[in-house]
Amino acid sequence: MSGNWRAMMAIKMMIRRRRTIRSSNWASRRRLIMPPARVTVLCQRHLSSHTTRQHMPWHSLAMVPARSGVALPCSDAHRACHARDNMSRGTPENPTPPRRLPGKSTPAILSPSLCRFLGVEERMHRTFATSTTRKCTYLDGTWDFVADPDDAGIEEGWYHTFPQSSAAICVPGVWNTRRSCLNYEGAGWFRTRLSLSPCSLAAIHFASVTHQANVWLDGEPLGEHYGGFLPFSSLLARPEPGEHELVVRVDNTHDMTTTIPSAHLDWFRYGGIPRPVWVEELQGPGYVVSLRLVPVAKDGKATLRVRTELVNLSSRTLDGTWTLHIEEDAVLSGKVRLAPGDSQVLLFAHEVRDVRLWSPGDPQLYRVRLAFAGDDLIDRTGFRELKVAGREVLLNGEPVQILGVNRHEDHPEWGFALPQRLMLRDLDLANDLGANAIRGAHYPNDQRMLDLCDERGVLFMEEIPLWGFSREQMARDVIGDRASAMLWAMIDRDVNHPCIWAWSVLSECATHTPEGRMMVERLVETAREADPTRPVTFSSCSNLEDICFDLVDIVCVNAGHGSDRPDPALPELLDRIRAKIGDRPLIVSEFGAGAIPGRGTLEGDAPWSEEHQRRVLTGCIAHLLSRDDLLGFYIWQLFDTRSDAAVAGQRPRGYDKHGLLDEYRRPKLAYHAVRDLLDQANSAPSRPSALPATG
Repeated sequence: MSGNWRAMMAIKMMIRRRRTIRSSNWASRRRLIMPPARVTVLCQRHLSSHTTRQHMPWHSLAMVPARSGVALPCSDAHRACHARDNMSRGTPENPTPPRRLPGKSTPAILSPSLCRFLGVEERMHRTFATSTTRKCTYLDGTWDFVADPDDAGIEEGWYHTFPQSSAAICVPGVWNTRRSCLNYEGAGWFRTRLSLSPCSLAAIHFASVTHQANVWLDGEPLGEHYGGFLPFSSLLARPEPGEHELVVRVDNTHDMTTTIPSAHLDWFRYGGIPRPVWVEELQGPGYVVSLRLVPVAKDGKATLRVRTELVNLSSRTLDGTWTLHIEEDAVLSGKVRLAPGDSQVLLFAHEVRDVRLWSPGDPQLYRVRLAFAGDDLIDRTGFRELKVAGREVLLNGEPVQILGVNRHEDHPEWGFALPQRLMLRDLDLANDLGANAIRGAHYPNDQRMLDLCDERGVLFMEEIPLWGFSREQMARDVIGDRASAMLWAMIDRDVNHPCIWAWSVLSECATHTPEGRMMVERLVETAREADPTRPVTFSSCSNLEDICFDLVDIVCVNAGHGSDRPDPALPELLDRIRAKIGDRPLIVSEFGAGAIPGRGTLEGDAPWSEEHQRRVLTGCIAHLLSRDDLLGFYIWQLFDTRSDAAVAGQRPRGYDKHGLLDEYRRPKLAYHAVRDLLDQANSAPSRPSALPATG
């Protein structure tokens, strides 16, 4: 008996020890569990929906002891843990979908360590607290799901009587990672339940639904939204307290005449709810609708220009005081008088002294909070001066050199619904490669990814999913209207991010045609109206035949993907484009070669071999680095991505294999060779006049 008892205790101690070791690999076992913070913001320009901002993340509350004994924020601990990963082992991210707590939703008061212990994936819309006053409840977890291939759900009233044949699905998530729906395109229905408390306003926020969404609450329509990569909200004034049923119809059908993106793609059209869903409840009479920040740094002075909208939610006239806080200091305040239900837009500026500028080497961020009548809204910004000067772009007076990679939001197990830990992993791999910039191909990225780029000093180029459109498609009014609406909404959502240095209005469309020029003119005008502080560009595959280069601030050309070996015409192509555009910034926004992981041949350099990819990329990069007339380049692409079903038969295993890493983020031979070249470029005191060709 005593021997069995000792053996049992030894096993328990071993299990406990292993759990402790596993836990310490991510973060300290000591966590702070605090009530959730809250937030929301709406904007209704161009789109018939509301743009959202968001809530209190868990990891901003956690402190992790560093080796030096100094407490680090959890985000820094994540970086340290990822830095310890041995990439050469080639171990993919854990492909097992996260388990969920039973019940309707995951409460936002769980600490990260408790979530990992229980098997619940961390989900938050931002990486920092965006309010201190609003009650926020996440609806992440297990929802009911039914595919609707006959599109009969609306006629049969599924929003009121949900089918009994439903299956469980995780939200955030997409249905195309399920075996039964791998290539399914069409309508799908989601259902969950939520609980509301007595409040003056409740907002149901969706960070992303791909691509068309219709929303009902208790069988009553709340609205619809088009645009798969941008947020929207449904607002409920003084809702009835208690339990409610939320139903969402999602349709990821694409065509060649009305949808953006179209049915012609080289990335996968995942359908579902890939980003967080949450409910916010406001108790007070005031509502801070939006907070737009324009930091201006010029001639040694810094000014913060602010635009905010305030609303009176009460049934009485409100005499309220608003206060602007930068970091923890209240720096400006004023009074407004609002009749019941009225709103007012405020425009003002405040000079900031002793400011530290945001840059890739020192990504200094400032926390800005606008408080009003029991509500507040928080965002972050960075002060920097961005200017186009001839062939260069100057950041804080210094020329920028773009050493970038293209990156899709994709993973075999999650599709578009990437967890934040995978975003961190991708940034670690790009940083290890020596890249200082990311092009978000080809759609607005998850806002948490932009938050992380803000924090790490990564330069980000963002674009809308207007990719590969023909002259006939771009001549259609519906395409122009939807593209303009998407562009405005993307800029409105992301304008406060200092990491974003340029807006891209389209990629690889028919910009050699009059119809293409009309589209570019319209979108450039929209971008400059929405944000006059950043350069505007697009990526061209027409190159020498393009007739739109004069419309934008920066010229981006896609030089093609090498199928056999480095293109000997690349130097001539760039010389001719330089002569065409004159003294303006020039970027090679795509170039690359494909490789099937592990493929090698006796010849050593056959197409789709890793040696072939290494040879093509190092030859191209060596030439691009040797030129002094380029602003930089973006390699196509960081990792392999799933191709659309229509072109999957033309792709090895149905994947675009041009990644430096495979789809599970395991490095190919070219990754290490490119890293060596970028290390040389980053360590050089100035742009090298020449680099020896490798291979």
